[in-house]
Amino acid sequence: MRKYNGRLVPAALLLAVASLGSRLVGLMRERVLTTTFGAGDVFDAFVAAFRLPDLIFNLVVIGALSAAFIPLFTDKLVKGGKGNKQAFDFAAAVLNMMLILVGVFSLGYFLLADYLMPLIAPGFIGEKLELTVRLSRIMVWQPVLLAISFVFSGVLNSFKKFFVYSLAPILYNIGIIFGVVVLVPMMGVAGLGWGVVLGALLHMIVQLPSVLRTGFKWQPILGWSSRDMKKMGKMMVPRVVGLMAQQVNLLVVTIIGSGLVVGSVTAFHLANNVQYLPVGVFGLAFAQAAFPTMAELYSRGRKKEFVNTLTNAFRYILFFVVPISVFFLLLRSQIIRVLFGDGAFDWEDTFLTFETFTWLIVSIFAQASVPLLTRAFYVQQNVRTPVVIAVISMAVNVAGALWLAPALGVQGLAMAFSAAAIVNLVLLLATLHWQFGGFNDREVLSSLWRIALAAMIAGACVQGLKYPVAAVVDMQRFWGIAAQMLVAGAGGVVAYLLVSWMLRSKELVAIKKYLPKQLVPPAGTETTRFEGLLD
Repeated sequence: MRKYNGRLVPAALLLAVASLGSRLVGLMRERVLTTTFGAGDVFDAFVAAFRLPDLIFNLVVIGALSAAFIPLFTDKLVKGGKGNKQAFDFAAAVLNMMLILVGVFSLGYFLLADYLMPLIAPGFIGEKLELTVRLSRIMVWQPVLLAISFVFSGVLNSFKKFFVYSLAPILYNIGIIFGVVVLVPMMGVAGLGWGVVLGALLHMIVQLPSVLRTGFKWQPILGWSSRDMKKMGKMMVPRVVGLMAQQVNLLVVTIIGSGLVVGSVTAFHLANNVQYLPVGVFGLAFAQAAFPTMAELYSRGRKKEFVNTLTNAFRYILFFVVPISVFFLLLRSQIIRVLFGDGAFDWEDTFLTFETFTWLIVSIFAQASVPLLTRAFYVQQNVRTPVVIAVISMAVNVAGALWLAPALGVQGLAMAFSAAAIVNLVLLLATLHWQFGGFNDREVLSSLWRIALAAMIAGACVQGLKYPVAAVVDMQRFWGIAAQMLVAGAGGVVAYLLVSWMLRSKELVAIKKYLPKQLVPPAGTETTRFEGLLD
């Protein structure tokens, strides 16, 4: 079992570092957008224009690949024998199927955008609606390119080759920034849409050489009637329903937000992107790193090691995201002002985003844990259970948004969103706990009280440092707010690590073990646990 756990931490740390880079570039992208356009009509239109192209991509591509591709492809790698021909034929058939399905949906949307967009953003009228339609028609190329790219990602993940895969989102965001900085001055607001297309193209191209080195070759095959494609379709349909529930959550924000004060859609988008930073950096990283290992263990019938891997990844996620949530809550106004408070993004925009951010922070721990727990069902080829749970959480979100938004505005949307995420987590945990007759409960609870205590003490340190820093800097200037945020945040991190060390946190010990050698192992040491990570 040491072999499998040994792979998890360095792979997850590598993905976390790359994801952090991607998220930071993403926040840079948002700052470029906010300082250029503010939280006004153009940014609202840009966010709304994403919804239907993203819906196509998530339902068709993510629906198939996240639930079915990696478990089935990995099973063929394990059992297919030398050369992996069977696995690569399956990957080629899936790629072709994705292109056909995404192409059909994208073309349909392109032709019907004038009729569909008013349903997504009923509060947009006139030039704002026309701009949203025009941008979304350009962005319709995005799901086509990402369909190819995410099949590449599935192959690389199955081979546990995470490095190039982790660079793709960074290049995606760089493409969007290029669109704002270079293309918008050249071709007007349409440059925003073409920047998204450029980012998707870069996302695909950067992975192509590594995919080819695995031995994968494109072939003009479909395999519509094969047993594997039927099995994949059977697994895909419930997952699509589950993803539809997630997309409905975002559509609800756009539909209701479009009728609120100008900038509400933008404020939720920005606040959601900031609070999603630890979710993407740690939640998705550990989930992605654990996924192929869990799939392999389950395929080999090693249930105990499967549960251990799942439990360890869950603890590592909480070790990171719980203190970050505390720091975000205490430094929320400083974070929003430093990230976006410049140029066309005025104080009213800042306040609206800051208030929305507050309520999204509450559910960071749940959002970060859900990707791992849902993958625990996927490797069992059970997509129905997480789908049912996702639909229940969607109902909570829709009901909460309809109830709270009329009185509280975009803050009500954030409250409903967080409540739905927490319901999702609780139901997933309860089901897995019942299914496996336990979840290494004593070990998990032992970690949880240490994490909670260390986070509370670190939070007190952050709060205590805010006031002396404010006394010696100019809090009316950008550098003063940034200094307060950085000093207080750094003090909180040091306090958290120190208290965790004093409490003998197993997560800190495990992570420290791999940090010095995760990329360059000492000469003469065994390197098998790092095999594939840098390919």
